[in-house]
Amino acid sequence: MGKKEWLEGFKKIYPVMISYVPLGLACGMLLYEAGIGLWGIFLMSLLVFAGAGQFMAASMLSAGATMPSIVIMTFFLNLRHLLMSSSIAPFFKKRSVPFLMLFSHTLADEAYAINYNQFQTDKEWRPEEALSANLLAYSSWVGSTVVGGYIGSSFSMNTVIMNYVLIAMFTCMLVNQFVSKIFVLVGILSGVLAVILMVILHHNISLVIAAVLASFIGYLLDEQREKKRTVEGDAIQDE
Repeated sequence: MGKKEWLEGFKKIYPVMISYVPLGLACGMLLYEAGIGLWGIFLMSLLVFAGAGQFMAASMLSAGATMPSIVIMTFFLNLRHLLMSSSIAPFFKKRSVPFLMLFSHTLADEAYAINYNQFQTDKEWRPEEALSANLLAYSSWVGSTVVGGYIGSSFSMNTVIMNYVLIAMFTCMLVNQFVSKIFVLVGILSGVLAVILMVILHHNISLVIAAVLASFIGYLLDEQREKKRTVEGDAIQDE
Protein backbone atom coordinates (compact mmCIF):
# COMPACT_ATOMS: atom_id res chain seq x y z
CA MET A 1 0.00 0.00 0.00
CA GLY A 2 1.25 3.45 -0.92
CA LYS A 3 0.83 6.92 0.56
CA LYS A 4 -2.45 7.43 -1.32
CA GLU A 5 -4.09 4.36 0.25
CA TRP A 6 -2.99 5.35 3.75
CA LEU A 7 -4.23 8.91 3.27
CA GLU A 8 -7.62 7.79 1.94
CA GLY A 9 -7.99 5.32 4.79
CA PHE A 10 -7.07 7.98 7.35
CA LYS A 11 -9.65 10.44 5.99
CA LYS A 12 -12.44 7.96 6.69
CA ILE A 13 -11.24 6.33 9.88
CA TYR A 14 -9.80 9.22 11.92
CA PRO A 15 -13.04 9.80 13.93
CA VAL A 16 -12.87 6.17 15.03
CA MET A 17 -9.18 6.55 15.93
CA ILE A 18 -10.03 9.52 18.14
CA SER A 19 -12.93 7.72 19.83
CA TYR A 20 -10.68 4.73 20.56
CA VAL A 21 -8.32 6.83 22.69
CA PRO A 22 -10.49 7.35 25.82
CA LEU A 23 -11.90 3.82 25.59
CA GLY A 24 -8.42 2.35 25.12
CA LEU A 25 -7.04 4.31 28.07
CA ALA A 26 -9.89 3.09 30.28
CA CYS A 27 -9.46 -0.49 29.06
CA GLY A 28 -5.70 -0.46 29.70
CA MET A 29 -6.19 0.87 33.22
CA LEU A 30 -8.82 -1.75 33.98
CA LEU A 31 -6.65 -4.57 32.61
CA TYR A 32 -3.71 -3.43 34.74
CA GLU A 33 -5.98 -3.18 37.78
CA ALA A 34 -7.13 -6.75 37.04
CA GLY A 35 -3.52 -7.99 37.25
CA ILE A 36 -2.25 -7.89 33.66
CA GLY A 37 1.15 -6.25 33.12
CA LEU A 38 2.08 -3.80 30.37
CA TRP A 39 3.44 -6.50 28.07
CA GLY A 40 0.33 -8.57 28.67
CA ILE A 41 -1.89 -5.60 27.79
CA PHE A 42 0.15 -4.96 24.66
CA LEU A 43 -0.01 -8.59 23.51
CA MET A 44 -3.71 -8.88 24.35
CA SER A 45 -4.57 -5.82 22.25
CA LEU A 46 -2.22 -6.91 19.48
CA LEU A 47 -3.39 -10.53 19.26
CA VAL A 48 -7.01 -10.33 20.41
CA PHE A 49 -8.09 -6.80 19.42
CA ALA A 50 -11.56 -7.02 20.92
CA GLY A 51 -12.56 -3.89 22.78
CA ALA A 52 -15.72 -5.24 24.37
CA GLY A 53 -14.00 -8.60 24.94
CA GLN A 54 -11.05 -6.94 26.70
CA PHE A 55 -13.33 -4.89 28.92
CA MET A 56 -15.23 -8.05 29.73
CA ALA A 57 -12.01 -9.97 30.44
CA ALA A 58 -10.87 -7.26 32.87
CA SER A 59 -14.22 -7.39 34.68
CA MET A 60 -14.27 -11.19 34.81
CA LEU A 61 -10.65 -11.38 36.03
CA SER A 62 -11.47 -8.92 38.81
CA ALA A 63 -14.45 -11.11 39.73
CA GLY A 64 -12.23 -14.22 39.90
CA ALA A 65 -13.48 -15.93 36.74
CA THR A 66 -11.50 -18.81 35.26
CA MET A 67 -9.59 -18.55 31.99
CA PRO A 68 -11.79 -21.08 30.12
CA SER A 69 -14.93 -19.10 30.97
CA ILE A 70 -13.27 -15.86 29.79
CA VAL A 71 -12.19 -17.47 26.52
CA ILE A 72 -15.65 -18.93 25.89
CA MET A 73 -17.40 -15.65 26.68
CA THR A 74 -15.03 -13.73 24.41
CA PHE A 75 -15.68 -16.24 21.63
CA PHE A 76 -19.45 -15.81 21.81
CA LEU A 77 -19.20 -12.06 22.24
CA ASN A 78 -17.17 -11.74 19.04
CA LEU A 79 -19.06 -14.35 17.04
CA ARG A 80 -20.72 -11.46 15.19
CA HIS A 81 -17.41 -10.93 13.37
CA LEU A 82 -18.12 -14.11 11.44
CA LEU A 83 -21.20 -12.49 9.93
CA MET A 84 -19.44 -9.18 9.33
CA SER A 85 -16.49 -10.73 7.53
CA SER A 86 -18.80 -12.93 5.46
CA SER A 87 -20.89 -9.97 4.29
CA ILE A 88 -17.85 -7.94 3.26
CA ALA A 89 -15.94 -10.87 1.72
CA PRO A 90 -17.31 -10.39 -1.87
CA PHE A 91 -15.36 -7.12 -2.13
CA PHE A 92 -12.05 -8.95 -1.56
CA LYS A 93 -11.96 -11.34 -4.49
CA LYS A 94 -8.53 -12.32 -5.86
CA ARG A 95 -6.71 -11.04 -2.77
CA SER A 96 -4.00 -13.22 -1.24
CA VAL A 97 -4.58 -15.31 1.88
CA PRO A 98 -2.12 -13.23 3.99
CA PHE A 99 -3.99 -10.07 2.94
CA LEU A 100 -7.32 -11.59 3.94
CA MET A 101 -5.93 -12.86 7.24
CA LEU A 102 -4.55 -9.43 8.16
CA PHE A 103 -7.77 -7.70 7.17
CA SER A 104 -9.86 -10.20 9.13
CA HIS A 105 -7.71 -9.84 12.24
CA THR A 106 -7.94 -6.04 12.24
CA LEU A 107 -11.66 -5.89 11.44
CA ALA A 108 -13.72 -4.23 14.18
CA ASP A 109 -17.33 -3.08 14.31
CA GLU A 110 -16.55 0.56 13.53
CA ALA A 111 -14.08 -0.22 10.74
CA TYR A 112 -16.55 -2.70 9.25
CA ALA A 113 -19.33 -0.10 9.19
CA ILE A 114 -17.12 2.47 7.47
CA ASN A 115 -15.64 0.02 4.97
CA TYR A 116 -18.95 -1.59 4.07
CA ASN A 117 -20.52 1.81 3.51
CA GLN A 118 -17.55 2.89 1.36
CA PHE A 119 -17.73 -0.24 -0.78
CA GLN A 120 -21.43 0.37 -1.31
CA THR A 121 -21.22 4.08 -2.15
CA ASP A 122 -17.69 4.71 -3.50
CA LYS A 123 -16.66 2.77 -6.60
CA GLU A 124 -13.04 3.85 -6.13
CA TRP A 125 -12.81 2.42 -2.62
CA ARG A 126 -10.53 -0.63 -2.84
CA PRO A 127 -9.45 -3.36 -0.41
CA GLU A 128 -6.12 -1.58 0.05
CA GLU A 129 -7.83 1.54 1.43
CA ALA A 130 -10.03 -0.68 3.56
CA LEU A 131 -7.02 -2.45 5.04
CA SER A 132 -5.27 0.85 5.75
CA ALA A 133 -8.37 2.06 7.61
CA ASN A 134 -8.40 -1.15 9.65
CA LEU A 135 -4.72 -0.88 10.53
CA LEU A 136 -4.96 2.76 11.57
CA ALA A 137 -7.87 2.06 13.93
CA TYR A 138 -6.04 -1.04 15.17
CA SER A 139 -2.87 0.93 15.96
CA SER A 140 -4.90 3.59 17.78
CA TRP A 141 -6.49 0.95 20.02
CA VAL A 142 -3.25 -0.91 20.76
CA GLY A 143 -1.39 2.29 21.59
CA SER A 144 -4.20 3.65 23.76
CA THR A 145 -4.51 0.48 25.85
CA VAL A 146 -0.77 0.36 26.48
CA VAL A 147 -0.73 4.02 27.53
CA GLY A 148 -3.72 3.33 29.76
CA GLY A 149 -1.86 0.43 31.35
CA TYR A 150 1.17 2.67 31.93
CA ILE A 151 -1.01 5.33 33.56
CA GLY A 152 -2.54 2.67 35.77
CA SER A 153 0.91 1.43 36.79
CA SER A 154 2.29 4.91 37.50
CA PHE A 155 -0.55 6.55 39.35
CA SER A 156 -2.90 5.37 42.03
CA MET A 157 -6.35 5.88 40.60
CA ASN A 158 -9.82 4.77 41.61
CA THR A 159 -11.04 2.60 38.73
CA VAL A 160 -14.48 1.89 40.23
CA ILE A 161 -16.02 4.48 37.91
CA MET A 162 -14.77 2.50 34.91
CA ASN A 163 -16.97 -0.41 35.90
CA TYR A 164 -19.89 1.87 35.07
CA VAL A 165 -18.24 2.68 31.75
CA LEU A 166 -18.23 -1.05 30.99
CA ILE A 167 -21.89 -1.44 31.98
CA ALA A 168 -22.85 1.60 29.92
CA MET A 169 -20.99 0.29 26.87
CA PHE A 170 -22.66 -3.11 26.98
CA THR A 171 -26.06 -1.53 27.63
CA CYS A 172 -25.58 0.66 24.57
CA MET A 173 -24.58 -2.37 22.48
CA LEU A 174 -27.67 -4.23 23.72
CA VAL A 175 -30.08 -1.37 23.04
CA ASN A 176 -28.68 -0.94 19.51
CA GLN A 177 -29.72 -4.53 18.82
CA PHE A 178 -33.38 -3.85 19.67
CA VAL A 179 -34.52 -3.51 16.07
CA SER A 180 -37.53 -5.83 16.33
CA LYS A 181 -39.76 -7.55 18.89
CA ILE A 182 -37.77 -10.77 18.56
CA PHE A 183 -34.52 -9.01 19.47
CA VAL A 184 -36.17 -7.41 22.50
CA LEU A 185 -37.55 -10.79 23.56
CA VAL A 186 -34.15 -12.45 23.19
CA GLY A 187 -32.50 -9.70 25.25
CA ILE A 188 -35.00 -10.05 28.08
CA LEU A 189 -34.92 -13.85 27.92
CA SER A 190 -31.11 -14.00 28.06
CA GLY A 191 -31.13 -11.74 31.14
CA VAL A 192 -33.75 -13.83 32.94
CA LEU A 193 -31.99 -17.10 32.05
CA ALA A 194 -28.63 -15.72 33.18
CA VAL A 195 -30.03 -14.84 36.62
CA ILE A 196 -31.80 -18.20 37.02
CA LEU A 197 -28.80 -20.24 35.90
CA MET A 198 -26.41 -18.21 38.05
CA VAL A 199 -28.55 -18.98 41.10
CA ILE A 200 -28.58 -22.70 40.19
CA LEU A 201 -25.00 -23.20 38.96
CA HIS A 202 -23.08 -20.49 40.83
CA HIS A 203 -20.65 -20.23 37.89
CA ASN A 204 -19.92 -17.70 35.13
CA ILE A 205 -20.62 -20.40 32.53
CA SER A 206 -24.26 -19.55 33.25
CA LEU A 207 -23.83 -16.44 31.09
CA VAL A 208 -22.63 -18.51 28.14
CA ILE A 209 -25.45 -21.04 28.47
CA ALA A 210 -28.05 -18.26 28.77
CA ALA A 211 -26.71 -16.47 25.69
CA VAL A 212 -26.69 -19.66 23.60
CA LEU A 213 -30.20 -20.72 24.67
CA ALA A 214 -31.70 -17.28 24.10
CA SER A 215 -29.99 -16.95 20.71
CA PHE A 216 -31.25 -20.37 19.63
CA ILE A 217 -34.80 -19.50 20.67
CA GLY A 218 -34.51 -16.22 18.77
CA TYR A 219 -33.30 -18.10 15.71
CA LEU A 220 -36.29 -20.46 15.83
CA LEU A 221 -38.73 -17.55 16.22
CA ASP A 222 -37.13 -15.72 13.30
CA GLU A 223 -37.32 -18.83 11.10
CA GLN A 224 -40.98 -19.27 12.00
CA ARG A 225 -41.67 -15.62 11.15
CA GLU A 226 -39.95 -15.91 7.76
CA LYS A 227 -41.92 -19.05 6.91
CA LYS A 228 -45.16 -17.27 7.83
CA ARG A 229 -44.25 -14.36 5.59
CA THR A 230 -43.45 -16.72 2.73
CA VAL A 231 -46.80 -18.51 3.09
CA GLU A 232 -48.69 -15.21 3.23
CA GLY A 233 -46.79 -13.95 0.18
CA ASP A 234 -47.62 -17.09 -1.79
CA ALA A 235 -51.29 -16.78 -0.80
CA ILE A 236 -51.40 -13.18 -2.07
CA GLN A 237 -49.85 -14.20 -5.38
CA ASP A 238 -52.40 -17.02 -5.81
CA GLU A 239 -55.22 -14.54 -5.37
